[in-house]
Amino acid sequence: MAGTKAGGGTGTQAAGARDLVAIAELADMLWQLGAESTDVPIDVGPYLDGLKAIARRIQRMKPLDAGGRELAARHYYAGVIAGACGDDSAIARGVSDSLVKQSGGASRPAARCFAVLARMGRRHGRTFAAQSGDRVLV
Repeated sequence: MAGTKAGGGTGTQAAGARDLVAIAELADMLWQLGAESTDVPIDVGPYLDGLKAIARRIQRMKPLDAGGRELAARHYYAGVIAGACGDDSAIARGVSDSLVKQSGGASRPAARCFAVLARMGRRHGRTFAAQSGDRVLV
């Protein structure tokens, strides 16, 4: 997936111009979870392939500029966290509330893209949580 590097106080930064930081961070978490599973290994390959497909889909979304694409990736990320941890978990609520503030001025077509990606992320997060048992992404 996307190569990442630590940025000066900004968290993870995408190494390539077309990489989405939120998707790269999610891929990093998956790799860590796969590496840490000792008793029952988790094959994260299909999930990483899925993240690549999501990133390509976001890149193709017409109503979004570069900032909008990153915000769309964050909505997907938030959906995955909500699906894996539960919609009412503190981390899912915090991420969701932050995104509402960040995307307040988005156009109607962009907001529609964000909603679609958040729903898709929740579905993927629930699937991952069901297949991996008690382990979650956080």
